Amino acid sequence: MARQNERAAQAAAWLGEEGLDGLLVFNDGQNSFLDSNAVYVMSGVRPIGESAVVIARDGGSTLIVTPSWDGERARALSTTHRTLAVDDLVKALGEVLAREGLAGAKLAVCALVKQSRALARGVEALLAAPPRHVDWLASHLARVRNADELAAARKAVWIAERGYERLMEAARPGVREFELAADIYTYMKGLGAEDNFLLMSASQHNLAVRAAGRRILQEGDIILGEITPCYKGQFVQICRTTVIGRPTQILHDKYKLLQEAMRRGMDAAVPGATMAQVTEAMNDCFRAAGYGDYCRPPYMRVRGHGLGVTSDRPGDLTDTSEVRLEEGMVFVMHPNQYIPETGYLMCGETVVISHNGAISLSDVDASLDSVAA
Repeated sequence: MARQNERAAQAAAWLGEEGLDGLLVFNDGQNSFLDSNAVYVMSGVRPIGESAVVIARDGGSTLIVTPSWDGERARALSTTHRTLAVDDLVKALGEVLAREGLAGAKLAVCALVKQSRALARGVEALLAAPPRHVDWLASHLARVRNADELAAARKAVWIAERGYERLMEAARPGVREFELAADIYTYMKGLGAEDNFLLMSASQHNLAVRAAGRRILQEGDIILGEITPCYKGQFVQICRTTVIGRPTQILHDKYKLLQEAMRRGMDAAVPGATMAQVTEAMNDCFRAAGYGDYCRPPYMRVRGHGLGVTSDRPGDLTDTSEVRLEEGMVFVMHPNQYIPETGYLMCGETVVISHNGAISLSDVDASLDSVAA
């Protein structure tokens, strides 16, 4: 008996409302912290190869994973009624559609456009009529985290914070960026991180954060860290700034601007508020300090963004987004900013929207830190 998957049940109900017979969702085995994995949302399984979930209007569901040797793992995790492990996804999908009476039915597809051309063409050849593309559906249904997902996100933030502590322990003059990044990555894997997207770089005057390179750390460097681990399918992100040696007073003063912008963004992020309103609350802080012309690329990118694998909602925090916040949404808020006097600085937390506003999942929120030279 499959464990209950509320989102698959919601998808089945949506099919009934739309007069459709079935839904096919796809994934190619790739996971991005900026995108929703539709197969994971509908099955509870993060596939390692091409995969699909078939959901019928009556609520029946089948997960198909490749390769065939991944069946034991997939069956142990899956919330679908049936799990198949095969080496030919298109062939197995055709057999499932025939068995479920969906071969000539009215169907919707999610994330098919993100698959390889060969897979997409193979799937389209199985269908009697062009399907309705609903690439937004999985992300929409998963836009609010459930209790288990929120608990996993909290654990992921705990791992991220331990990774940052490791950075401060290991950072010193003479160490190369990639050596420090590798140390942090392996340390967090040891703590249970399934994956990690890590940007970590340093300079006396940073233009932006980037992937670690061969540069040797030196006294006076400002180390930027964007630490993004995943735990039980939940990506989170924290953004931190650390100085090797004693920070200057100007650095302290300018970093306080980012902290104040973060506070204003948190205050504005209440249920019903738009992403634009939250963004403008942060931008106003920089405008008041005389940096209004810098509240745009290339001096910053966005003021935060959604976190896949579950859902990328509410999307990017920009001054044009009219997406409204809902209680239970989880995303990263980061007023990261280039400032002429100091260079690029980073400050950011993963937050959850509660009934009365945003709550940081970090035990200790970002501050301007330093390590001994």
